[in-house]
Amino acid sequence: MPAATHDRAPPPTWASSGHRSADCDGLSGDICAKLVTTNKCGRREVVALSVNKPVTIGRNPALCSYVLSDIVVSSIHCKVYAVPSGDGGVIVSCQDLSTNGVVLNGQKIRKTSVILMDDDVLEIPSSQKFTCIHLVKQQPEKANLFDPTPPQQPSYKQIGAYTVTSHCLGQGSFASVHLALDPTNHRQVACKIIKTKKEHELRSVMKEVRILLALNHPNINRAYNVEVNGKFLHIFLQLCTGGDLFAYIVSRKETEHRLCEGEAKYIMYQLLRGLTYLHNKMICHRDLKPENILLQMPGSYPRILIADFGLARPKAYQETLNACGTVCYLPPEAILALEHKDRGYVGMPSDCWSAGVILGSHPFDYGSHDYNSSRQHGDEGSRSLNPSQFSQASVDRNRIVKERILNYDLEYDKSIWKSIPDAQALVSRLLIYDYQQRATVYGAMRSSWIRSDLEHLDNAYRSRISPS
Repeated sequence: MPAATHDRAPPPTWASSGHRSADCDGLSGDICAKLVTTNKCGRREVVALSVNKPVTIGRNPALCSYVLSDIVVSSIHCKVYAVPSGDGGVIVSCQDLSTNGVVLNGQKIRKTSVILMDDDVLEIPSSQKFTCIHLVKQQPEKANLFDPTPPQQPSYKQIGAYTVTSHCLGQGSFASVHLALDPTNHRQVACKIIKTKKEHELRSVMKEVRILLALNHPNINRAYNVEVNGKFLHIFLQLCTGGDLFAYIVSRKETEHRLCEGEAKYIMYQLLRGLTYLHNKMICHRDLKPENILLQMPGSYPRILIADFGLARPKAYQETLNACGTVCYLPPEAILALEHKDRGYVGMPSDCWSAGVILGSHPFDYGSHDYNSSRQHGDEGSRSLNPSQFSQASVDRNRIVKERILNYDLEYDKSIWKSIPDAQALVSRLLIYDYQQRATVYGAMRSSWIRSDLEHLDNAYRSRISPS
């Protein structure tokens, strides 16, 4: 998580946000999506969306990019964002800020944030409708030669009280995540779909489910429900519309500035609070990385949620022989356990090491051309995973990083760290080679870097995140 020496982040640029035209001609190259509407006079208008430049819709002309004069419209009715997604595409989302809510594809949405897919219709009740058009579209790879081209129209399936759509938010080796609707609570949710083939696989997945259903913390991605449908397990999760921390950091670097120190500290404070909650329950995550840290909604100083508990383990104080995770975030004891079947490691110190790598901006992965290279590193998963699944470049990179971790050959970018020694001191404590001497989450929360702003961090957390 690269940090800068500034106290505050640079203000956002608004130049291309809310660009309105009579048609889509002339939209600039940085436009990634548009909202198409017909106003009260029958004139077709386009509201353009650019990455990280939100558009506000409402009645107040001083505060809104697109103004609706209808009395039923709130001063600021909703805010529409476009943010980078982890797969290189764009997530378009709408945050309802109104009294009356919004309607998405005929379903009432209130006081939450939703994802707008291509051709979705967003309605301001008793006012105008907007059709969302994505200009940056990720075409899914065909599973076989006879898959339709172009893809079929979205389909829907009722699973329990939820409506699951064919819109895929993410795909992995063992599961896919789809957009779903929870009509009872007027919100969208994420549906993680896992196909199990054998009884022991179902038992293994249910371990993750039991862990998830028992967790309730502002910085943990919440599981609402689970449904079994034949061989398919459906886990209904809290939807996060801001993308993941990895994409957020990369997008900030592409705009020529890093996270400011204050924002990096606020994110790390939340991560440590979430980890403290888990470790108090004797649960370790074992695959902490920016890709598994989600942003609840777009915007600076975001609320973050730890997600993807597929490798999580209860009784985390016990040593395990099942080494897993992503190579560039693994501690030396887990790297050794990967290569020696008789060696084990403890999960909670491993989580702390991973947090140090995140804050330290990959101190063992120097020499790569950019931060984005770490996304190319394969997950080790378990010892049975075939390395041929990864590209040769990724395998070579993993080997180099493994050697550096085992040799404790780390490097800090002096241009970043020279003016924030307390932050570097925390990273160094989290990256102590001997896991028994390594900082715990409790020690990290007591570090000088956190304590120097603890009152401000706690007040900001309580006012923006904590329900209490």
